[in-house]
Amino acid sequence: MFIGREKEIQTLERLYDQPGYQMVVLYGRRRIGKTSLIREFGRNRSAIFYTATKDEPSICLRDFTASVKELFPEDATLQLLDSFPNWNVAFDYVGTIAQRERMILIIDEFPYLAKAYPAILSVLQKYIDQKWKDTNLFLILSGSSVSFMVDQVLAHESPLYGRRTAQIRLQKMDYKDAMNFFPEWSTEDALYAYAACDGVPQYLLAFSRWKNFQEAVQNEYLRSEGSLFEEPEFLLREELRETSLYNSIIEAIAGGANRSNEIASCVGKTPNAIANYLNVLISLEIIQKQSPLEDASSKRIIYEVSDNMFRFWYRFVPKCRTMIAMGLPEDAFKKRIQPYMTEFFGHIFEEICMQYIFRKTASNHEFLVYDAYGKWWGPNPATKSQEEIDIVAVDDSNILVGECKWKGEKVGYNVFNKLVERGNLIRRNREVQYVLFSKAGFEEKLLKHEERNLLLIDLDQVICRE
Repeated sequence: MFIGREKEIQTLERLYDQPGYQMVVLYGRRRIGKTSLIREFGRNRSAIFYTATKDEPSICLRDFTASVKELFPEDATLQLLDSFPNWNVAFDYVGTIAQRERMILIIDEFPYLAKAYPAILSVLQKYIDQKWKDTNLFLILSGSSVSFMVDQVLAHESPLYGRRTAQIRLQKMDYKDAMNFFPEWSTEDALYAYAACDGVPQYLLAFSRWKNFQEAVQNEYLRSEGSLFEEPEFLLREELRETSLYNSIIEAIAGGANRSNEIASCVGKTPNAIANYLNVLISLEIIQKQSPLEDASSKRIIYEVSDNMFRFWYRFVPKCRTMIAMGLPEDAFKKRIQPYMTEFFGHIFEEICMQYIFRKTASNHEFLVYDAYGKWWGPNPATKSQEEIDIVAVDDSNILVGECKWKGEKVGYNVFNKLVERGNLIRRNREVQYVLFSKAGFEEKLLKHEERNLLLIDLDQVICRE
C-alpha cells in the first residue's frame, strides 16, 4: 500500500523525463518511507534496486551483483557470475547499459556501503566525472543516517560534492495523508494516531493493523515487544555515539523545561555545556528552537520537542513502565494516557491547523501567501500578563492571527474578542485576517457575525474525509 508522496513522485518523474545523466540524493530519518518512495518510482521502469547492508565489502559487492542480475536475466554471461570482481567492473557494466537506454540505479542505505567500503565515494566520483555524465543513467543515493548524508555526501568536502542534480530530504507526512492509513477509524482516533506516529509511514502502518487508537497504542507502545516501545533510543543510537545526555535533554524539554537555563538545570549542566547537544538535536529534527514571529530576541527563545513520536513517548511511556513490566497495557492506557490525550493533542491541533492553511493556500489561495508563518507570545502592557497567539502569518501590509480550540465546547464571542485583543498587540496598522479553528464548532451568534476578515473553520472542514 503506497499512500501520499505525490510531490516527491512528481519531482522524480520530472527529473527522469529530462534527458541525460541525473543524480538524486534522497535522505531522511529512518522509517520515513524512502525505500517505498523509490520503489514506487522505479516500478515498471528499468531500475536496479540495491540495498546496502552492514556487511563486509565482498558481501556488499556480491549483493549488488545479484541486484544487477535480477534486472538482466537474459544476459547469460552475467548470470554465471557470483559477483563482479570489483566495483569498477560493476559500474562499467551499468555505464554500458546506460549509454543506450534510460536506466535507474538505486543504492539504498548508501551510508552502510560507504562505511563498509569508504573508497566507494571516490569511485563514484570518478565514474560520474569520466564515464556516466554523458549517459542516460539516473542515479539515486538514499540514506537514513541524516548526519552522514549531509556531511559525507552533500557537504563541500565530499568527493561527490557538486555531482548531484537534485536532493530531496524526505519529510514526515502531514495530517491529511496520515489519516488515509485509517479509513475505518473515527476521525478523533485517526488524528490521535497522527499525533502518536508523527506522520512517519512505518509507524502509521503499524498502527493501521489495529481496530482503533487504544489497541494500537497498547500493542505498539505499551508492550515490551511493541515496535515503538524502544524506538526513540534506537533512533538516537543510529545517529549518536553516546545517548544518555541527549536522552535527558529530550526528557527535560518534554517535561516542560523550554528555556536553555531550565533544561541545563534539569540535566545538571550549565547552559554552555548543553548548547552543542541542543544544536545536534535540532539538526536531527527531534527538537526545535522557536522565537515569537517578528521577535528573534534571545530572551524569548524556547525549545520544544518537534518530533511528535518523541513527544508522545517521553510524555507517556516512562510513567507506564511498571504496568508494562507487569503486562498490563490496557491499565496503562486507561490510567496514564487516555485522561490526558485532549490536553496533549491541543498543541498538535495547532500544527494541523497550520498545515490546513498551507494546503488551502497552495490549492486554491483561500488564504493570502504571507512572507512568514509561526506563532507569537509576549507581554500585554495593559494587563501586565503574558499572551500567546497560536497561529500568526505576516507580510508588510497584512497579518493573520488564529486561535485553535481542541475542546468539547463550541467557540463563542469571548474567544473571538480575546483573539482581537491579542492581535492588536502585534497588528501595527496592517490589514488583519482572523481565523478560529474549533473541534466542536461555533455558537450561533458568532456564526452570524462571520464576515470577510473572520474565518470560522470547524473540524469537518479541516479533515474533509472523502
